Amino acid sequence: MAASTLEVVQRYGAAGAEYIKGYTGRDAVTGETFALGLKTIAGYSVPADHAAKVLASQAGYAAEVAATSRDNAEAIINGSPVRTVRSDDHPEYKRNHPVVDRLQVLDGQVVMGSEGQMKFVAAKNCDALLNKIAKPDGEFARYRGIKLELPSEQMAGAEATCRSEAAKLRANADAVDALGKPEVAARLREHADNYDQLAGNLKDAGLTSEDALFYRTHPRIATLRDIAHTTHRAGMEGAKGGAMVGAAISLATNAFLVATERQQMKAAVGAVAIGTAKAAGLGYASTAAGATLTSVMQQSSSQGLQTLSRTAAPAMVVNVCITMGVSIKRYANSEIDGLQFMEEIGEKGAGMLASGMMAALGQVAIPIPVLGAAIGGMIGCTLSSMFYREAMLAGKNAALAKEALDQAIELHQAAREEIQRQREALAMFMVAELPAMRAATTDLLLALDASAAALEVDAFATAINSYATLLGATLEFGCMGEFEMFMASDQPLRL
Repeated sequence: MAASTLEVVQRYGAAGAEYIKGYTGRDAVTGETFALGLKTIAGYSVPADHAAKVLASQAGYAAEVAATSRDNAEAIINGSPVRTVRSDDHPEYKRNHPVVDRLQVLDGQVVMGSEGQMKFVAAKNCDALLNKIAKPDGEFARYRGIKLELPSEQMAGAEATCRSEAAKLRANADAVDALGKPEVAARLREHADNYDQLAGNLKDAGLTSEDALFYRTHPRIATLRDIAHTTHRAGMEGAKGGAMVGAAISLATNAFLVATERQQMKAAVGAVAIGTAKAAGLGYASTAAGATLTSVMQQSSSQGLQTLSRTAAPAMVVNVCITMGVSIKRYANSEIDGLQFMEEIGEKGAGMLASGMMAALGQVAIPIPVLGAAIGGMIGCTLSSMFYREAMLAGKNAALAKEALDQAIELHQAAREEIQRQREALAMFMVAELPAMRAATTDLLLALDASAAALEVDAFATAINSYATLLGATLEFGCMGEFEMFMASDQPLRL
């Protein structure tokens, strides 16, 4: 999921960082310190006897800073290379320039026609301000020809005033001209032309007078609000991308189940809808949080964090937290054991790292927002999961093989010990029985060597039986009498 929203996280994260720069008055990436920041303006003193007037004036400065941050954030979101700067921060304009408050630059060059003056005055004084600009010898005639940025709530009335005043002046000019006063008529027409020109140069500052005062009095809350608004937009983009990826995966999965007759079509439609909704929610959460983290990391004082903010790390960190949270919950609910938990988070971790890398490559190969990163991320996640499972299987097989080898070694050792015991027992038997065997063998041979005349059958039978007993056998006949009795009987001879 994080892979498919990588580009969105980077873009909106960089946009959110503009508001942090506006608050601190410093760009941590370039090291540039601006003339003013919302935090600095908020520290200005406010005399009690002129509090309202001084706060209104300071709110005008805050509006310049806030509008500049907003314009640059929008430019980043829209992919525009044009940037807005305050004249105080541009080398070609001196501090407190008498005409220009803000301007746009492109590749270091001022964009022609982008210079503007921002005026946040009370609504009751707006008409007087316009007249001082439009009047040929007016106090603010120097503002003619450039953009005049006004509070949002004054825009419609200011333009209407310019148009109506121009029409009145031209009518007066015609009347005066009819009286034979061409010089006066020319001056009135010039005044009218200036009003028309001013009407065309009016520009909505994008902030109300109330907004400007809030930026002055509550700069930190206002900055957090702007970042939250930006990350919400990032989340909505992430929800779209998440829904696309989730729908594709859920559709493929459920189509397979329907094709194999393991799920009904009605149930599959519902499962696709639920899967898409869950993916959209996850996409929103991971993208919004990732964009916020990117904004903070980009303006961190640590160069290491600044470098990481330009990678997939913020999005991956958030996705890891969300994804691992699912496994932790399953483990806490005893749905999986410790080994399954470790295997699960190992596979997910490997998948997310690989999907992040492949998402970046996919975005390069297919430079279409969301699509390239989504395809690359899915490929990376699939491959990494495949490799991880094969590695786990190989590890398990290796563990089983080692266990079998250990058992074989144990059996071998036991067999060797048993053989040794048998050898020792045989040796003891030979030592104990061999002399008796030799004596019995000698007696048997002596009995056989006796002369036929001296040989007694019973004595020979006794010698043979003694030798057989020594060998652990019992002969059928112990003497001649037993043999004769057997011969006289009907019993069979068993050898």
